[in-house]
Amino acid sequence: MVYLKENETVLNDTKLTDKAIKIINTIYNNRVLKAHGQISYFNDDFIYFQQKVTGVYFLLGGSNLKDGIIAMNHAPNFRVDEESVKIGVASFSSLIIERTNIE
Repeated sequence: MVYLKENETVLNDTKLTDKAIKIINTIYNNRVLKAHGQISYFNDDFIYFQQKVTGVYFLLGGSNLKDGIIAMNHAPNFRVDEESVKIGVASFSSLIIERTNIE
């Protein structure tokens, strides 16, 4: 894969990513989809943390097309499907608990 380095970008640790996805998918019936690529419109401070400590950055979808909710960060009409927040909290808190038990 080729990544542009003009702007800093998030680069997930492959082993940690695979381990995290496996844990969440085992608990929640294949909820996480693995995607590759560079998100050209999005960067944040996590990139600087990853330069010091390996880590994994996930994107949590917040749209619900059936209900007309299209979650696009920083858009003036931003809305999020509240169910996605519940899914994110459950998934990532479970991941933290499992990782704590493994380590």
